[in-house]
Amino acid sequence: MNVQIKLFAFLCVASFTAPFADVLPETEGMEEETRGDGTYLTASPTYSYDHSSQMGGIHSESEEWNPDKLRFRYLVNRMSITPSWNIQDPAVWLATGNEIGDLIYQDMLVDGVNSGISNRTPMMEAGFRSKPYRGFWATVRAFQVDHYSVGSFGVRSEWVDAKEFALFGENLPFFSSTYIGLGYSGEKLETSLLSGHEYLWMMGESGRWIPIEYKPRAEARFDFDDIHASVVYENAKFRNNSAGETGRRQEVNGSFKLGEDSLSMSKEAWNFALGVAFRAVDDSGAVYFGLKDDYVIFPFLEYTFHPNNRLKIAGFAGTSGREFASKDSVNLGFAEFSGAKANVGFKNHIASSLNPLGETYEYYDSDTLNLTADGFMQLHRAYLDVRGRSEFFELGMNIAGWVEKGAETFDPDSFKTVKGLTYRTGSVDRIDSWIKSITAEANASVYYKKMLTLSSRAGFEKIDGDEERFEVNPAEGWVALGARWNLYDHFILEHSWTYRSDAKWNLRTEDPYVVKGVWYWNASFSQLFPEYGLSLTGTILHSLGDEQIQVPNGGYDRTRFYCNIKKSF
Repeated sequence: MNVQIKLFAFLCVASFTAPFADVLPETEGMEEETRGDGTYLTASPTYSYDHSSQMGGIHSESEEWNPDKLRFRYLVNRMSITPSWNIQDPAVWLATGNEIGDLIYQDMLVDGVNSGISNRTPMMEAGFRSKPYRGFWATVRAFQVDHYSVGSFGVRSEWVDAKEFALFGENLPFFSSTYIGLGYSGEKLETSLLSGHEYLWMMGESGRWIPIEYKPRAEARFDFDDIHASVVYENAKFRNNSAGETGRRQEVNGSFKLGEDSLSMSKEAWNFALGVAFRAVDDSGAVYFGLKDDYVIFPFLEYTFHPNNRLKIAGFAGTSGREFASKDSVNLGFAEFSGAKANVGFKNHIASSLNPLGETYEYYDSDTLNLTADGFMQLHRAYLDVRGRSEFFELGMNIAGWVEKGAETFDPDSFKTVKGLTYRTGSVDRIDSWIKSITAEANASVYYKKMLTLSSRAGFEKIDGDEERFEVNPAEGWVALGARWNLYDHFILEHSWTYRSDAKWNLRTEDPYVVKGVWYWNASFSQLFPEYGLSLTGTILHSLGDEQIQVPNGGYDRTRFYCNIKKSF
């Protein structure tokens, strides 16, 4: 232990002279794959535990609803943009990649007769969005990520036929999606209508991977000045071939918001936004999740008050009648001194549910898992943030402390193991005691014009409380080092080294499941042809680190490579 502490202390000091950069992942919504500012544990492209260093609490950020996530997907009780149906910029593009295994160890695994290398799985994407013609444009996109799919393939193939449950191939990818659409972009008006076909796997609180086919899925968006509206129609089909079960859910969900939001740059002292988010479902047959009363309507008020340039008060509050949620923050900025800026603030989060629009039940054979808990949670966080930059250097530091009571957790009743995967029954519960934490993070960067950036980050989070009831014990420390070279705006090279200490899942298996700390390396290069609007990019992710499963019932986190070509209009 002393050796580990000394090593981590050395890395924290070394981070101020070493580099860091964020490398883009295969697709939107997987950005946590390359982040080094907290705990990120990935089971698949559709499920991860994402806990950034500055959020506070013990939960995953994707479990927490707020108005900024109005147009995110509902994957059980989590908010996600994977697979993303966000509109791309005008361009035509093509991407492909594959899990490749760790090349350093590959030679040792080859025995001359049997390579010992299991099949690696690909990713692929192709898309097009036209330039606007009198404001009107068209788009089409098909994309699929098979990564992480091998570990649970045997169990998932009993639910559906691998030959039928994907647009391309037979690897049972965690999502396989395609859509076409039309839209209009004007000075103040932005509107679009997309329709497509999608295969998707969601992890329930039971630990089971549930397959869903959307045929069709349609999404419409409308933005005009301070009016924002969206509506989604999903015709979802559930199936379980081994049990001879099928089910269907027809769902309409969306949102409407009028007014400025908390991120507004308006100079008015007061800004308000009134909004409502909603879901309505019609279930028949074997549908493995349930929403109480088959609908939820969640009106909310979002506000910002900044009487001067230094003080800002912001937040939101809403209720559905069954659930409520509110969050507020106060931030005070100090006058700049020698190029440095300091902010102190306080944040509160009080809610009966992290996601008031989420599912209420999960059905597992004859058991019903209750996905809501009585009572409410309260989280309070105070912080100090200091940033300073000169022509060549930038330094930053964030120190925070938080307390939480009523944190959501899970109370398991029983466990069952099937072909190496562990399932559970029980209900969502609360930790009825105070959890305390202190976190700190420092970063440093060195710049040389636009050509070179060297940056680094190191931090820790120490949590005290009833840890046996935590769903996840986050990593206590992390370090990220990277660099970015930009040569004459034609060739860009970036890379990052990231380390995360041990994390632990407590309630997914009978015994705690430890995710060992690991280093991994990401790197990317891009060749640009600005005069043609053309870019070529190659990226390698999670190289040189140990291959391991980061989430119970998840897939192996293997080295992946992908490349893309894009022609912008």
